[in-house]
Amino acid sequence: MKKGLLVRLMAVLFCSTFFLYGFSHLGVFAYETFFVKSLHLSKHAALASIHLGGANKEEALAKLDEKIEEWRGNQKIMIEFDGESVRLDPSLFQFHLEESIDKLEDNENTSLIVTMDEKALDSFLSDQFPDYNEDEVNLTSLKEYTLSLAGSLNQGESISIFDYLSRNESTQVIFEAVSNELEVTPTIKNFIDHHPSILIEPNSQFSFADFLEAEGFVVESQADLSPVASLLYQITLHSNFSIIERNISKELPGYATLGFEAKFNPMNNQDFVITNPNSTEYELKLAIQGNRLKALLQGIPFPNSYNVRLSDKETFPPRVIKQFSPFVEKGSVDIQQEGKDGILIRVYKQKLSTSGEILAEELINEDFYAPQHKVMIYPLQEMQENPSGTYDNVPNAENEVETQGGEGSENTSSTGTEDQDSSSVDHGDEGNSPESKNSEEAETDSSSKESNKTQKKKDFK
Repeated sequence: MKKGLLVRLMAVLFCSTFFLYGFSHLGVFAYETFFVKSLHLSKHAALASIHLGGANKEEALAKLDEKIEEWRGNQKIMIEFDGESVRLDPSLFQFHLEESIDKLEDNENTSLIVTMDEKALDSFLSDQFPDYNEDEVNLTSLKEYTLSLAGSLNQGESISIFDYLSRNESTQVIFEAVSNELEVTPTIKNFIDHHPSILIEPNSQFSFADFLEAEGFVVESQADLSPVASLLYQITLHSNFSIIERNISKELPGYATLGFEAKFNPMNNQDFVITNPNSTEYELKLAIQGNRLKALLQGIPFPNSYNVRLSDKETFPPRVIKQFSPFVEKGSVDIQQEGKDGILIRVYKQKLSTSGEILAEELINEDFYAPQHKVMIYPLQEMQENPSGTYDNVPNAENEVETQGGEGSENTSSTGTEDQDSSSVDHGDEGNSPESKNSEEAETDSSSKESNKTQKKKDFK
């Protein structure tokens, strides 16, 4: 009797325990199966600006997944470094949709929960940019910013690694240049006194002429500021700035070094224009040191350093222009103008790595200064006595040009006196090439000789 009672008691306890345990688990299963799936979000719910109001969890997951796949194919989050730009690999992002929907319980409009493996990002940047150095970049901050863009499904954004360099804490003097000796004109002194520094704004174009106009700097001859423009050009060659417009003179001025001249004359539409492609500003500082000008560029150091190489220098000998005048004594020769060689120089810009290795080299300009022809005047009487064209004290070479002055005048050939400013915009001007100059001189020579033949016929009659 007692044994049967114990068995019944144990059975009751067992059934009660099984009922309680099973009900709790079956209840949770039933809730998740029948109730949660039918649970609808609030009518204002949205994730990453994707409206989910009124949808249940399954519908919300499907809609989010579709939008994310669309974003992966269309997003243009660009990473920029040292003048290069690449699209960020969307596979680096991992989206957590269920956790994102759960956040909507307390917040009806929020961003998606996204994560990224920092080592994977570092590997991606190393593969895309040879000069990338993990030790110089705040990778955590860069990762967090990219995650914020992905969390809102931002379609396009440009991110400069330069903004996340650890050395951005302080600015440095990047390069300085000093002119040759020159005459410090009142225009130069007035300009530097009032503008000892010039700010080059980030991601902007700088025009020297526009700067002067904006600052209200008005003088009779702004061409006097060519030495300043030349220093700015020299500094630009040692930066990652782009040169948009730059001009040169017909003859290399004494204040400039060959290859580093920039002629400035807004009255003749000769400007100096550059572009700063960086996301930080730079400062150009100017000063007068005795009879020289000094300029320096100060700002955040560039990822690479830059060097200038002057190469392929060529010289072009001047022509000899013969002229005749009745005012020159017989047996003597008057040298009216000494000749001067023409020069061609090619300017190359080199991009260097931190170790000094040359990564790239670009031809920037070909500067050509035409030769100044030698002008020699001898007596008109000797030409009349010696019509064969051979004269004492005058070399008889293939490049000679004979001209005759009229009565009471000394006529100089246009070949020796007329020339124009040569300019180079964006890597030079084809019109400045020595070939075109020589062609023009040959035509002038032919015209002069035909004129001489006509004159000789008249004298003979």
